[in-house]
Amino acid sequence: MEMITNVSEYEVIAKEKLPKMVYDYYASGAEDQWTLKENRNAFSRILFRPRILIDVSKIDMMTTILGFRISMPIMVAPTGMQKMAHPEGIYATG
Repeated sequence: MEMITNVSEYEVIAKEKLPKMVYDYYASGAEDQWTLKENRNAFSRILFRPRILIDVSKIDMMTTILGFRISMPIMVAPTGMQKMAHPEGIYATG
């Protein structure tokens, strides 16, 4: 896990470890797969700009989302059937 650097690498591991039916469920979208394709296209347009020689000793990523303070702007949306991949299901996501 220390060597994983992107979602594509997680997909490769998931394909190796999960039963085919479970992997196919997670990897697919509904009906014509249009939303899945559009989501992948949207994420591919997000670029990170490297910051070189910037003081990173005191970074605060706290933000407010829907009135709640969170430590960083990363959230996991509710998804169904997580117990197919892990016995603790959604509890293992936290």
